[in-house]
Amino acid sequence: MLFNSVPFMIFLPIAAFAYYIIPQKLQKVYLLAISYYVYACFDLRAVPFIVVATLSSFMAAKIIGSQQGKKRKAALAVCIAVNVGMLCFFKYSNFLASSVVAVANMLGADITFGGFSLIAVTGISFFTFQSVGYVADVYWGKIKAEDNLLNYSLFIAFFPHVLAGPISRGGSLLPQMQQPKAFDYSGVKTGLQLMAIGFFKKIAVADILAMFIGAVFNDLAAYSSLMLIFTAFAYSIQLYTDFSGYSDIARGCAKVLGFDIIDNFNTPFLSTSFKEFWNRWHISLSSWFGSYVYIPLGGNRRGEMRKYINIAIIFMLSGLWHGSAWTFVIWGVLHAVYRIGEEIIRKFSKNTQLQPKGISYWLRVAVVFCLFSFSMIFFRADTVADAFYYVAHLAGSFSPSVFIGDLFRAVGHGFDFTPILIFGYIAYCALAVAITVAMDLYRYFVLKGSCLTNAFATMKWPVRYICYYGLVALIMAGFIMQNGGYGASASFIYANF
Repeated sequence: MLFNSVPFMIFLPIAAFAYYIIPQKLQKVYLLAISYYVYACFDLRAVPFIVVATLSSFMAAKIIGSQQGKKRKAALAVCIAVNVGMLCFFKYSNFLASSVVAVANMLGADITFGGFSLIAVTGISFFTFQSVGYVADVYWGKIKAEDNLLNYSLFIAFFPHVLAGPISRGGSLLPQMQQPKAFDYSGVKTGLQLMAIGFFKKIAVADILAMFIGAVFNDLAAYSSLMLIFTAFAYSIQLYTDFSGYSDIARGCAKVLGFDIIDNFNTPFLSTSFKEFWNRWHISLSSWFGSYVYIPLGGNRRGEMRKYINIAIIFMLSGLWHGSAWTFVIWGVLHAVYRIGEEIIRKFSKNTQLQPKGISYWLRVAVVFCLFSFSMIFFRADTVADAFYYVAHLAGSFSPSVFIGDLFRAVGHGFDFTPILIFGYIAYCALAVAITVAMDLYRYFVLKGSCLTNAFATMKWPVRYICYYGLVALIMAGFIMQNGGYGASASFIYANF
């Protein structure tokens, strides 16, 4: 049951209405039940694994909280082994085995490998990290172990975030699980506003851009260099609006039910460095790696070289976290190079502080966006060979007329070959992307990074309702454009991770 599907849009109001009318002592049981129901809708066979992650981390934290010395370390080690082992088995078994077979064949062996038949455990990258992070926080004394299994189970399986994050921390979300919830009009309104913004990003921008982007990546040889460059930039926007859209919808769903979860994106494409970028992009994952991997490895406390090695480890792990393929490993290596390069430049640079204004600021923003978009070629490509083909053909024909022909052909393959509909599609995409850019600019420069829903509070009611109806109209148009009907929905990219 995808967030951007009609069944979910019917399910959520009914579920929320029932949540607020049942006795408060039953709210958590009810919410856990519907969370498991939403999760089971993807694959009932995967439910036991989220139960294992929940019980193993709950019991480990209880032992850590009540014992001393080696028993605490043993409980932590067993929890990490169970959760990370489960993640590695289901997500990386085929990747590791196929890599070993490929190396063996390069050395002269003649081995065929058809792959292991494993179920896809939806959201495993997210709920295992959340479980491990919670136990580590208990071990380090940052939070106390949760005594109530119901509260903790809900913390792990809470349906807004279980499929694709954000990765919540026990210190911020668990206390909210302990309190009964009463209907709050202001909170519900803010939640619906967040969901509207998220649906706009996902349906009106990401899903529509995906149509022509997919056409290009499916037939790279058919397109010119200028079209490949344009598509790389477009895919960066698609991924951003897809995942930040999911995060906004998740936050909105949680807010409707009385919970606050982390804001996972904060105008990342207005960053002037990759250090800043990773503080603004997929914030919950970046902070997770920082807290539970980078700092335990020594962070920047053991000299420059060790810091660079730690940064490289973090980004290679981040690449593997995103997908079990060498394309993601290369993507992680590129970002490690970006970050380490910045650290080296900063070490020898005298002027490291820039105010968000002037040509130097926008040049830095452009450089970060261009380098990020280059890395996304490897993120999106199906194979390493496709990625290197793409890169090798970035320099070639830059004819505007050829580009226009390529664009029309890609739109035709992805959407419709009717000329008037092609023009309509391009105009729609341009408007939707322009609105997305405007929202980020407003949030960054006017709201100073605070939630975009604060903008609605300052609007006069006619303007506010124009914005509401405008978003709804663009969302409905996006639904229709996907497959010509309201039942269409496209999977979220990060739901695959």
